[in-house]
Amino acid sequence: MNTKLSSIFLLPLLLASCGDLPDDQNIDYEDDVKPLIEETEAGHKVRGSCNVIDSKSTCFDFIGSVFTEDRMRLSCTEGTFSFDACPYSDLGGCMATPGTISESISWLYNYGGQPITAEEASYSAMACNAMDAGRWVTPADLLTQ
Repeated sequence: MNTKLSSIFLLPLLLASCGDLPDDQNIDYEDDVKPLIEETEAGHKVRGSCNVIDSKSTCFDFIGSVFTEDRMRLSCTEGTFSFDACPYSDLGGCMATPGTISESISWLYNYGGQPITAEEASYSAMACNAMDAGRWVTPADLLTQ
């Protein structure tokens, strides 16, 4: 990840630890940050995936434009890289940073090396939805978009 992009993600954390800033120095997510990371490429779809279902019962879809082939391959050292999407899961998955250049989905499966139960998936959904930059999705949710 380039330095400028990584700085954008770290900036809110650094500012939060510094206390209150003067009004003219406050950073607003919608006005200041979102335009920098918002996805602008047409054809918003899965660029590739990292399948670790056999060992960890998960699969990761790379969606945002920040995911070049090299980045996807480097992020998939333990699994099987593919330019295809992950198989959809009835349990669902956590969509991280929707609508941005780093959008991705981590799918959970009730089969494979460490099967996830429906109860465990419900806790994962709560954790995902508790994050500002996360949203739990199911295959049906994606079909309606």
